[in-house]
Amino acid sequence: MLTHQEANCGEFQERDRGRWFSYRKTNDPWALKHGLDYEVDVLDGRRFARISKTRAHICLDELDGIPVVETWHFRQHTPYKEIG
Repeated sequence: MLTHQEANCGEFQERDRGRWFSYRKTNDPWALKHGLDYEVDVLDGRRFARISKTRAHICLDELDGIPVVETWHFRQHTPYKEIG
């Protein structure tokens, strides 16, 4: 089930497990400093990410202030607003 928020920019289905995620722009200074300009809704809250047309680079953790990033490829991607 996706989290509906008016600010959502789109949704994607992750290729490996087929789960759906919604995302929106972030204003978090730490995330923006590291080029992670979106928030992705996940089961335990949110993750910061960089979103392109075919994949998301998701911050799973941070180590000494540096993001630990994993790439999720899309099976489907529906942007509601232009990705930029």
